[in-house]
Amino acid sequence: MNRTARTAAAAGFLAFAMAGCAHDPKPAHAITVKGQLAAGAECPMIVTADNRRYSLTGSLDRFKIGDRVCVRGRTVEVSTCMAGEATIAIDAIGPEDNCP
Repeated sequence: MNRTARTAAAAGFLAFAMAGCAHDPKPAHAITVKGQLAAGAECPMIVTADNRRYSLTGSLDRFKIGDRVCVRGRTVEVSTCMAGEATIAIDAIGPEDNCP
């Protein structure tokens, strides 16, 4: 690969990587997410209507995998959860049509 091709490839990769970061929640960011509870590799997850995935820590209360919920919480900086765009520490959880 010549220098021009390498430069173009690097620029393309950088643009792709930066575009992916545009939606990444920052640690300790308050967030409210609606979606369906799903099983994750290490932790339960919530999957939104646009297929975004967030791992969850904390109590699911009476809710179980498959339920549609609204989760209010904060993103965490470090997590043992191995999937999703971020991990949300649950502050409150309720039915999808009635955010807590």
